[in-house]
Amino acid sequence: MPQGGEPGQPRDTPQAGAGQQREGTPGQGGPPQGGPGQGGMPPPGQQPYGQPQPGQPQYGQPQPGQPQYGNAPGYGEQYAPPGQPGGGPMMGRPISPVNELETRVTGRRVVQYIVDAILFGIITALVSWALDRGHGGVHAVLYIVLIVIDVLWYVLYWAYWPFGHTGQTVGMQLMGLRVISRDGGPASFAQLVIRSILLVLFTPLSLLVGIITMMFSRYRQRVGDHMAKTLVVRSSVEPVQAPREYAGAGQAGTR
Repeated sequence: MPQGGEPGQPRDTPQAGAGQQREGTPGQGGPPQGGPGQGGMPPPGQQPYGQPQPGQPQYGQPQPGQPQYGNAPGYGEQYAPPGQPGGGPMMGRPISPVNELETRVTGRRVVQYIVDAILFGIITALVSWALDRGHGGVHAVLYIVLIVIDVLWYVLYWAYWPFGHTGQTVGMQLMGLRVISRDGGPASFAQLVIRSILLVLFTPLSLLVGIITMMFSRYRQRVGDHMAKTLVVRSSVEPVQAPREYAGAGQAGTR
């Protein structure tokens, strides 16, 4: 006999439409329904999600023809520390942003110095001949005047002239050279005066001393260049103010 219901109706008979709702509605106890791409299933013809597609690069691996980070071409050849593989002619930490290859002009500098010394000497000789007059006090006064003129002419030719002509003397203009500051910017008037001092102190041996010093200098600097913190480079190098990390940093290195 049926209990708790109407006469003639079994107790465990499901209600009309209840089973259809459970079977036909996704996410409510039944299997996922819908077309491809719904319910976590990939479209037909594609790999399952999370796996690389055919012909596509995998993330984290270098692409063909592209350099790997940390291995830029030429870096180890120029700036590898001494004693480590990959070190080339430019080793150790640079003290200037200027490319060291631009300072490999020793031969030109020798010819340039000879040209400038001849031109400077011609004017000096003419002034000396013109003021070599008189006797006694007159000669002494003219001699003092000669010294003053020689000093002024020296500063004019070796410092003031290149300062007003982008770091070039007459000889440097002929040989395609220029003087710049070690930080990459234009050489100041004070730097040009300082670098020319040793040309006076070592006039008979200035050429020989300069060559020896340059050959053992990383940036081909003679003693005057070390004192003034200047470089002699090809005239194609345009003076550009250096980054802050290079300005005045370090000492002149040697190869």
